Amino acid sequence: MTASPARVAAAAALVAVEEEGIHLEDALAARLPEDKADRDLGWFLAYGVLRHRGHVDAALRASCSRPLGGLDPAVRAALRVGAFERLYARTRPHAVVHQAVEVVRALGAGRAHGLVNAVLRRLPGPEELDLSRADRLDAPAWLVDRWTERYGEAAVDEWCAANTDPPPLFVVAKDPSAPLPADGEPVTVAGRTLPGVARIAPSDPTARAGFAEGAFWVQDAASVAVADLVPDDAVRVLDACAAPGGKSFRLASRGKQVFAADRDARRLELLRQGAARLGLTVPTRVLDLLSLDRTDVGTFDAVLVDAPCTGLGTVRRHPEIRWRRTEPDLLGASVLQERILRAASEHVAPGGVLVYAVCSPEPEEGSDVVAAFLKDHPDFVEEERLSTAPPTGGEDAHFAVRLRRR
Repeated sequence: MTASPARVAAAAALVAVEEEGIHLEDALAARLPEDKADRDLGWFLAYGVLRHRGHVDAALRASCSRPLGGLDPAVRAALRVGAFERLYARTRPHAVVHQAVEVVRALGAGRAHGLVNAVLRRLPGPEELDLSRADRLDAPAWLVDRWTERYGEAAVDEWCAANTDPPPLFVVAKDPSAPLPADGEPVTVAGRTLPGVARIAPSDPTARAGFAEGAFWVQDAASVAVADLVPDDAVRVLDACAAPGGKSFRLASRGKQVFAADRDARRLELLRQGAARLGLTVPTRVLDLLSLDRTDVGTFDAVLVDAPCTGLGTVRRHPEIRWRRTEPDLLGASVLQERILRAASEHVAPGGVLVYAVCSPEPEEGSDVVAAFLKDHPDFVEEERLSTAPPTGGEDAHFAVRLRRR
């Protein structure tokens, strides 16, 4: 039996996610074959493993005498793909086992074919699993415990259950006053209705009418709400961590003069391409906010900083993040975030605003960073705060605050 290209690609992508620290979507894009059926299967398997890894690993622990963490990454990936398929797909069990053996061979770890065969043949069924609460919620225990302490058990159960499903699709009209698509639903985030934003059925947005003509773009609803914290009276806006561009597009569509900056030239090029398709004027520049002084770009009516963070609010879209992060990562991220926030404040004109945001619900990256900044910067005062955790409409879990310079 020859290894299925889809299964090989899924397992290889999981190895790349573990070893290289990249997003699963990027790992799959580089490895999936051209055939649509294979692409769909590879996508289903790889995302399924990471969305349901609590159940998958619980099943493997019950049938494997060796610790999963001590296995070769290729062996671990082949086992997880096979276990997910046994638990969640309708593939015949013997075919799953045979394919997993061929996958581990294709990945260069064929010496472990006997282990893979034995473990998957002994795998318990879904009804036989002995699950901890974290396993049941398909999330690491430390994260479940933190969220439960803040939001309560029922809310976290619902949130984690939603995180095992694909995220909804939100589209944003270039003209915020335009009517919603016929198949679109209005969007409200944290009590705020977002003009020009619609939730639509999962589909290929590039195939929709109006995409090629630049009538809309795709953006998470919470991210749109962050951009909307920039007030109407702010005209000149620095989007300091702008790529891949959604917030810049939203600001430009509201009539702002947006200057988009980012230190990642490749991602900034995606912003330029998006702006060109939309017909929006968004000047760009590759720069590192921490290396600037005020004379480099001057001051602005508003500075928007979507700071680098753990991304723990995006686990529905990026399921690998929940397994990659650890609790100590939060403190490491906050050191950089505090530096970025201080640097951004240097570019806010008197009377202007500073919007600080992270796509994480964790206080170490959000409210704690802002509190430390305000303690050292009495010339800034908090005006408005946004939190989308736990999400109620499928949006990401963001934290953002608008600060006004006196």
